[in-house]
Amino acid sequence: MSNFYPAEFFSWTLRLMLAQGVNLLFLLLNVVSFSMPHAGDFKPFFLLMAVYYWAIYRPTVMPSYYTFFLGIIMDLQTGLPLGLSALTLVGLQMIVRRSRLFLMGQPYTTVWIGFAVLAMANAVFVWLVVSVFSTMMSLKPSMIAAFFSILLFPLASLLLQGVHRLMPASSTPHRISA
Repeated sequence: MSNFYPAEFFSWTLRLMLAQGVNLLFLLLNVVSFSMPHAGDFKPFFLLMAVYYWAIYRPTVMPSYYTFFLGIIMDLQTGLPLGLSALTLVGLQMIVRRSRLFLMGQPYTTVWIGFAVLAMANAVFVWLVVSVFSTMMSLKPSMIAAFFSILLFPLASLLLQGVHRLMPASSTPHRISA
């Protein structure tokens, strides 16, 4: 027989909700346009940062269906073709999950380089799909967004790491058996 403790369950739930709150914050930040002299307006790939981090360190926080759902919301916010961000994020998430064991044992610079490759691939793929199926656009804004995403990734990963440390050790509520 197992005992259930409401206080522990409440604490466990709050800590998991914190992680989801940060994911939603990153989704909202994804539509914020930043401006720099000589770079113009750009939108860093904040949601991609969260997908990448959680795919390596805690895949249960962002299952594929949840990533797909966030991608659909992102498409609705940004005006991209519906499903493009969803499929791109889930595809990149699957690639990272296959490399998860390798990346977990690597120094941070290797993880950062992995994100850099992913951010560049994301920028080129989205640019290519939009250019082929919609209107031809310049690659420069996508590359600038990828570049600033790569620069901002260490700050984002610090925030995600802090949230990760606050999360419960297991993905299910703690139960004590008698």
